[in-house]
Amino acid sequence: MTESALTMNGRSLSAKRILVMRYRFIGDTILTVPFLRNLRRAYPEASIDVLVGPQSGSVLENCPYIDQLLSFDTTRFHKYDRGRGPARSLLSYALELRHRQYDTVFLLKRSLSSGLLAWLTGARIRIGYDTEFRRLFLTHKLSWDSTRHEVESTLDLLRAANVPVVDDYLEAFISEKERAEIVRIVPELKQAAPLVLIHAAAAHPNKMYPLQHWAKILRSLKEEREILPFFTGAERDRPLYQELENLSGVRGVNLAGQLSLRQSLALYEQMHLAICVDSGPAHMAAAANTRTVAIFGPTDPRRWRPWGPQHVAVFDPLLADRQCPLHQDCQQKLCLGKLDPELVLHHCLPALIAQRSSPAVEKSIYAAPIQSGENVK
Repeated sequence: MTESALTMNGRSLSAKRILVMRYRFIGDTILTVPFLRNLRRAYPEASIDVLVGPQSGSVLENCPYIDQLLSFDTTRFHKYDRGRGPARSLLSYALELRHRQYDTVFLLKRSLSSGLLAWLTGARIRIGYDTEFRRLFLTHKLSWDSTRHEVESTLDLLRAANVPVVDDYLEAFISEKERAEIVRIVPELKQAAPLVLIHAAAAHPNKMYPLQHWAKILRSLKEEREILPFFTGAERDRPLYQELENLSGVRGVNLAGQLSLRQSLALYEQMHLAICVDSGPAHMAAAANTRTVAIFGPTDPRRWRPWGPQHVAVFDPLLADRQCPLHQDCQQKLCLGKLDPELVLHHCLPALIAQRSSPAVEKSIYAAPIQSGENVK
């Protein structure tokens, strides 16, 4: 495809220096990979930079589809994605990006401030979603469909710009050095037992699955399959897993606070199964081609399920108010409290028996199924 082939509304768009704005959390960032791969395929000679969060952006290291990762850090609000040193102002980033002379900006974020930042770069073409009253900052706008999965939503921007979307699979870009390093750091990976990732921690408390439910899952998997669980999260999550071990009577490998995001990716690739709450590690495990069962509460699995046909989103479809605003102060947490652990186990045991899928099998267009709660449209 030639550079002149990118069009929108019948107009030819030049794209020699491209900026992709996706500074957000871990899951958002890794779900950008299909967008980046299709963009690079269409523009092999263009310079493509990606604006990412200070920590979450590391999941795109080793990505062959980009030229440079640019860290964006203006706040200390995000406890799971804080940079080091003082936060910078939006204006300082605008000046830096303007100096880079981008001709095209793709805004995968939907905030008003991101629209302002794109405008301040001076790029002639600014393509994004028509959200949060930012249409004045965009030259090319696309309506945002909140029922679309994030992968499909980002690819919609390419389709709207007449950029062919050939595939939509995830990738993790784990190097051989990283694979060797994680085996050295975590010798328990050499054990013959089925290795199962348990990620029970979440940045938002309304996404937390009750520990007593996790304990039942662990006990059942231990009895049925003699699994060896691996726990991951931040340093502050270590006591959570210690309590889970005490409740379940199942001992695992507590790696909370011990691994970087890159090391975590390499660890997840070694797992036979990943069981996670709705969180970044669920998407990381899916990208590493490990069968993933993700437990959903108030967030929408249509948008955030782990992407791929072998992965499962488990939720209670019978609760009419399940998709409440995430910031709502929810004391009862019915969407997760009443989610039967047997439903989770129903998807975990077959996944442990099945062989891991070959990555080559996954490299085709698909619509990842929602295995639990098919009434969600």
